[in-house]
Amino acid sequence: MSRYIGPRLRIVRRLGKLRGLTRKKPFRRAFKGKGFLEGKIIPPGQHGLSKLFKNRPFDSSESDYLIRLKVKQRLRYHYGLTEKQLIRYVRTAKRMKGSTGQVLLQLLEMRLDNIVFRLNMAPTIIAARQLISHGHMRVNNKKVTIPSYLCQPKDVISVAMKEQSLRLVNQNLQDYYTRMNFYKKRLERTLAYILFKSNVASSMATALELIAQGKIQINNRRVTIPNYICGPRDVISLMTKEGARQFKLASYFQN
Repeated sequence: MSRYIGPRLRIVRRLGKLRGLTRKKPFRRAFKGKGFLEGKIIPPGQHGLSKLFKNRPFDSSESDYLIRLKVKQRLRYHYGLTEKQLIRYVRTAKRMKGSTGQVLLQLLEMRLDNIVFRLNMAPTIIAARQLISHGHMRVNNKKVTIPSYLCQPKDVISVAMKEQSLRLVNQNLQDYYTRMNFYKKRLERTLAYILFKSNVASSMATALELIAQGKIQINNRRVTIPNYICGPRDVISLMTKEGARQFKLASYFQN
């Protein structure tokens, strides 16, 4: 059955981030002028700037049809479905008991290619389809080469006991763990996380509230961004009624 093989970054720029379609991050242009459009993301295409001015708050915004169309396209491109496949899933969901939208998502999440992707054995759903179609995956110790195979709750997903299959899946898992460790280290350097771990705030919610209220300063400069990356030489100041309380981050990074 036909599937989309065109440029993926164009789809991501139009519809937003789709982890099942690609891991690449597109270049996003921002409006550098002054006014209420400052910092807004310019839509893709040659006439993206004119579209940005067209969709101003006091002009006609996106219609209900366009919003629903984008939601449908996000489902299609994320799960790698064609129009006919999505219609078939919707009809099946309507015949089953429960909310149609919830049942539809359950059917899509039960697909074998999506489960392989959720298990981090493949970086995208497209890569998971390739692993399955090349015979690298097993369901209940049986070879399955159909990416749209609907799994059941008690099914066991495994990798074929072949050198090539094990090497591919192990490489994908190692890439995932390396990426997660990078994000973890980056999270530990964010302002909100440091406030919570240094006992300046009792919880992450309290830390976010202090930052939003403008009570936190770094090197005598007010910072209102929770994911601000701090360094070992930075000094955090908490503005209270009694005055400013300062905390040096050198000891935090040494630990």
